[in-house]
Amino acid sequence: MTLIKTFGIMTRYFNLLLLFLLISCSSNKSKLAKENYFNRNYFYNASLKVGIDFDKNIQFREGPFAKEKELKKLLKSNKLSSKDLFLVADSKENGTEIYFFYKNIKALNGNLTNSKIIVNDTVNNILFFEKQRGTRKILGLVKTNKTNHNSSIFVTDLLNKITLDSLNTSKMSFPAIFINNFPSVHPNPLYASKKISTAPLKSEGENDDKFQLLSTVNSFISNNKLYDSLIVGYEKLRKEEFKSLIDDLSKKDEVSKGNTVFMKIAEIAKQNQIIMLNEDHYYPKHRLFAMELLETLKANGYNYLSLEGFNISKNKELTPNYRNGLYTDEPYFAHFIRKAISLGFTVSGHENFDKGIEREIGQAKNIINILEKDYSAKIFVYVGHSHIEKKNESKKWMAEYFKELSGINPITFNQTVICADTKEDLILVPRKYLTDTTKIKSSADYFLVNNLKPTLKIIYPNAIFKKTIIKDAKFSDYKSKEVLVEIVDFKEFDLIKNLAIPIHSYLAIPKNKKISFELPIGKYHIFVKTDDNKTIFDDDIIIN
Repeated sequence: MTLIKTFGIMTRYFNLLLLFLLISCSSNKSKLAKENYFNRNYFYNASLKVGIDFDKNIQFREGPFAKEKELKKLLKSNKLSSKDLFLVADSKENGTEIYFFYKNIKALNGNLTNSKIIVNDTVNNILFFEKQRGTRKILGLVKTNKTNHNSSIFVTDLLNKITLDSLNTSKMSFPAIFINNFPSVHPNPLYASKKISTAPLKSEGENDDKFQLLSTVNSFISNNKLYDSLIVGYEKLRKEEFKSLIDDLSKKDEVSKGNTVFMKIAEIAKQNQIIMLNEDHYYPKHRLFAMELLETLKANGYNYLSLEGFNISKNKELTPNYRNGLYTDEPYFAHFIRKAISLGFTVSGHENFDKGIEREIGQAKNIINILEKDYSAKIFVYVGHSHIEKKNESKKWMAEYFKELSGINPITFNQTVICADTKEDLILVPRKYLTDTTKIKSSADYFLVNNLKPTLKIIYPNAIFKKTIIKDAKFSDYKSKEVLVEIVDFKEFDLIKNLAIPIHSYLAIPKNKKISFELPIGKYHIFVKTDDNKTIFDDDIIIN
């Protein structure tokens, strides 16, 4: 898979943030809203099989029902309550609020569809309408703040856009579901995973949007069977392809294994100004290797780290934080950034956000900007997939532009191509051993087999770990169901609150209203979240 596809998701992530109106989630939403899905101005509820194609400038909400008391008489006369509410839609342009309710009734007319306005209160600017098909009825309440707004025409048009038992697949997409359920600050990847998994859409095939988004959100969570199953399938063919080749190459003298990989890269770093390493965006282990490499590079004069898709926060909060980007929200990517900062690296991003410049050229120029300010700078460039390519028949990538524009030949390392089960965690293969194989499509100078296993004990090698338990009565409702445990360093949480990225996120099943884990001695803030987006634990703990 090429980065054209993979990073397309990330590009769409930033674009969708600008284009989509995000849900304003509430813990008070009704059970009917659990399977609500949104894409721009299109809404669909998978369990109710109700679709609504709104006009522009609509903002969706799932509750609470703020005007329940004000409209109590009207609701009571129609036997409705907040339990029947599944959607609230606001149109700021028209000063309009729309409340949608669902009811099952006795069918009087088979499967025929009927629509009508029940109440048109011009004094209080309220319209009440219904659309029925068989035993299923949607009731809508429109409240407008503008006396000159022609609500009856608005409602008549809206009734035509409500469908029962019909999903408009051209209006719904996996990226839209992702962006609406994975906010840029303090997301719940377990909830996003469930929404993507259960979306009322068909997969397009191997490595489609659904796979990519599921792999991305689940890579944020350790102890995760779904992630493991996704990755097994993703790696299967490549492992079969490369097994015998890597077994043979492991015997070569110039092929480095284990800790000698760092020794080899130290020799390379000493003699070169730019090193580029790529990653597969689904792999925490790739970030772990990049983190482990930092000390080697620092010892050989490297003082800048340039990251793809990385935003420096305007308010200069402590980094890493949720405003830095998407992939940097993953705990091991955050550890990578933390270590770079602690070693004295200047951390910046080279992503091109200028729509007037081709992306690859813009990225290359942003890295060159570092050299223009500090001509002796030694830069560690970290990217996704194909951006390290210095020669490619179908496309010119960032590394090739950088080489042309700067006159500097970057040494490139590819850890995304070769998958193989090996005794050693790391194997580094020079390109010269791979020039005759058709299995390698990359022009990288070196290829890394990375079988590192991310754990907190690698992150904190000198720390004393102790077991601890958190207990809460709310855990009893999840004694047979996985919940997401997020562990945040207290110093970071105290400083930037919900912008702080967890040092560890993993799945657990509470036992006897308890969740146990092992952490280094210290103070932390713990969140426990559910797959229906509830936070059932939110408190500090001290381990001593």
